[in-house]
Amino acid sequence: MIKKIKEKNIKWWVEISSCVFLFSFILIFGYSKVSFIVKGVEIKAEITRDEHSSLIKINGNAENSVLLSLNGREIFIDENGNFSETVGLLPGLSVISLEAKDKFGKSDEQKFSLVQSEDGESIAFKTIENEIIN
Repeated sequence: MIKKIKEKNIKWWVEISSCVFLFSFILIFGYSKVSFIVKGVEIKAEITRDEHSSLIKINGNAENSVLLSLNGREIFIDENGNFSETVGLLPGLSVISLEAKDKFGKSDEQKFSLVQSEDGESIAFKTIENEIIN
């Protein structure tokens, strides 16, 4: 068997290598076009706050999302999945929940817990990691 492979001419090697390259290219290209089905949707959000206001601004991206809701209320996203929304805080604990769904039913949720004191200072926590954001 090995002797037969060694006896092949250069034309055979070029044909085999070009076929392998072509099929590899088709597989890689196909995966890059349908990888969003496997990945689903992922929310990336951040909270910014003006020091002298009780309003916070939530900016982020929910790529591949067709529906994004903030505390159960649908918010608008552009074609790239970017969003920006302003929310007013009351003194005490506030929980902000972002939920995104893609067209295949996969979803992602991100929750923020914010504590605002009477004098207007606030602290933001990510619920999952309990990481102080702001």
